Amino acid sequence: MTFALPPQTITPLLAQGFSVPDKKALTDYYVGKSLNEVRTPRLVVDRAVVENNCKRLGEIASKQHVKVRVHVKTHKTIEASAIELQAAQTDAIVVSTVAEAYYMIQSSLVKDGLLKDVLLGLPISPDKFDDLFVLMDQVDTLSIFIDHNQTLDALDAYYRKRFGDDNSVKINAFMKVECGNARAGAAIHNDESLELARRLVSCPYIHVRGLYTHAGHSYACNDTSSAVAYLQAERDAAVNYRDYLKQNGVDIAQCSIGATPTVMAAGLADPSVLDGITELHAGAFAFNDRQQMATSLATTDDVAITVVSRVASRYPERGSILLDAGALAFSKDPSPQGGFGEIVGREHWKLNKISQEHGIVTEVPLEDYKDAPVGKLFHVRPNHCCLTAACYEFFLVVEKGGDTIVDVWVPVRGW
Repeated sequence: MTFALPPQTITPLLAQGFSVPDKKALTDYYVGKSLNEVRTPRLVVDRAVVENNCKRLGEIASKQHVKVRVHVKTHKTIEASAIELQAAQTDAIVVSTVAEAYYMIQSSLVKDGLLKDVLLGLPISPDKFDDLFVLMDQVDTLSIFIDHNQTLDALDAYYRKRFGDDNSVKINAFMKVECGNARAGAAIHNDESLELARRLVSCPYIHVRGLYTHAGHSYACNDTSSAVAYLQAERDAAVNYRDYLKQNGVDIAQCSIGATPTVMAAGLADPSVLDGITELHAGAFAFNDRQQMATSLATTDDVAITVVSRVASRYPERGSILLDAGALAFSKDPSPQGGFGEIVGREHWKLNKISQEHGIVTEVPLEDYKDAPVGKLFHVRPNHCCLTAACYEFFLVVEKGGDTIVDVWVPVRGW
């Protein structure tokens, strides 16, 4: 039975070229100002820390003799992507949305030869197939995930409707497999996923690039040994499934694995741990956050972003301070350390209650109020850099812990 395709959709940002708001207007206004001159809350990025984090990833790739694919969904900016690609010595990225794919592919990254390989990091829904074929013509390699037979059914129905019996237009695909995170990916070692793998490699218009796993559950590690154990487990899941497929007549040679904790662990592990792995991927490493600190693989020096917020009011009688930043500035993602972020230089304070625009800091000693007047600016380390960054329409960039704004980065939004 032919799959019933939904109507094709487009991103409403396409007509706007995705560059909203305008970077030049923002840099003209902000560059040269101090952080104390800006409206709060606002996300601040230390470019030097981003560069150091990305160099670390490049060193891991060199040590392990493996290709790196950087995930840009944390920042969604052209500027940070360029730093990642150059420092990690790669030309490959993962994006989380079609809007990101357009933004990156139609940017200077492709024109300058920095970006050649783009992977859409979410199994593609059938309403977006038109976009796939538009973008395929604008970059050397564009790939998608397929992790279910129905996705392949839908793609086949679309392809035949568009191209008939002509199989000359090739689609690059990774088979996403589940390795313990239970978020996305085909189940390993079951009949349905084996059927999918067989269909993929036999499909005349699909080029299967490899297996792809994501060990998101590795965020639970809290020391080096547990991080390396998660890395080993992810590697074993991918390679063992590759071998299982081969035993059943399906040859998929390439294996891409990774999450920021397991990739950072790869820098500490013997190269033999990655036997059979051809690619590592990671995303949060560029910015880092309290979640990464909790894994023990990042320190405060590795956290590239903070949210600047002002004291809106203060309540010495109950030991609390009100910040002008809440859930829409920090997100509500938790971290193992507790709270919704930590105040830089005042880590003994607790940001343990937030609402939409209110941040309630508690456990403030009486003597600390003398240096916390209404209007004072504080930096807050976020729990989860990806969701915190997603709260902002642009980022203010400083250098080496400085207070002077040197650039503005504009992320793409939407889907």
